[in-house]
Amino acid sequence: MSERKRSASFFERYGGVVLLAAMILLFTVTLPGKFLTYNNLIAVVSNQTIGGIVALGLLLPLAAGVFDISIGGVITLSVVLVTWLFQTTGGDMPIPLAILITLIAGLAAGSVNAGLVVIAKVDPFIATIGTSSVFLGISELIANGETIAHNIPHAFTTIGRTEIFEVPITTVYLIVLALIVWYVLDHTPFGRNLYATGAGREAARLSGVPTRRIIFTTFLVSALFATIAGVVYGSRLGSGPPNTGASYLLPAYASAFLGSTMIKPGRFNVPGLIVALFIVAVGINGLQLYGIPFWVVDTYQGVVLIVAVVLARTKTSRKAKRRKSTTGTPAPEGAQA
Repeated sequence: MSERKRSASFFERYGGVVLLAAMILLFTVTLPGKFLTYNNLIAVVSNQTIGGIVALGLLLPLAAGVFDISIGGVITLSVVLVTWLFQTTGGDMPIPLAILITLIAGLAAGSVNAGLVVIAKVDPFIATIGTSSVFLGISELIANGETIAHNIPHAFTTIGRTEIFEVPITTVYLIVLALIVWYVLDHTPFGRNLYATGAGREAARLSGVPTRRIIFTTFLVSALFATIAGVVYGSRLGSGPPNTGASYLLPAYASAFLGSTMIKPGRFNVPGLIVALFIVAVGINGLQLYGIPFWVVDTYQGVVLIVAVVLARTKTSRKAKRRKSTTGTPAPEGAQA
């Protein structure tokens, strides 16, 4: 392999890491005493935990070649439901039971998505946009349009506010879940079948991969992770606002697609996602420390998503061309981002 090809390969895999390091250096130099402080860096990490958990769940349906747009509605429903269970019982609802009921509700939401896509064969994008609105409507009904903030047990809030050696426990949750998803994707037959389904569903099915079951499972996992994120968010906030989840949809997709362009380019992968999460987080934090207007944050996230999708599509096209030139056959349809 030529030196040029090796350099290109290194940049494709680790360009995101280099970019993140450059951003950190830039903000450290231009924001002395503000950016590179323990409190600020912990805040950067902590602020990404909820979105990171959501994005981890998204990796599975995306790797299988389907979209789940309902995560915003699932997060909102879980935040509202878990806090409502406490409020409606005067704080007497056992915390494990409240969390269990919420997780079951989240899995039920995921089952609805999966049923519409796998059984009713509705387009995933359309199906999950519709169910997201339904979940948001149910959340509004439960909360009666108000933030639920009464009779939330202190023991529940410690789930999201505890620190371990001055590190927020939510960061620990993110690390543990990331390791689980990484292991499943990279070291299990399910992960191999999942990537095969995303690379070419019909070819995978003909090869004996249970593609319908794979896709069904990915919607369950996506909803489960969104529910976990909602429970953690509710415990950290100590209340249940009925308009929470929408703000996590765009950052989660931006991080997932950007992550698919690095470490393992062309594949939705956990290490790439983690790097992407911090590229988004560090960029937003640095801009906020510069004192930029509030609307720039949404603009920045949108630009990151557009750039990530364009890069992912470009890499997919190049991979397809290389495959065709070496084998004489086109790459399978539905190839990974």
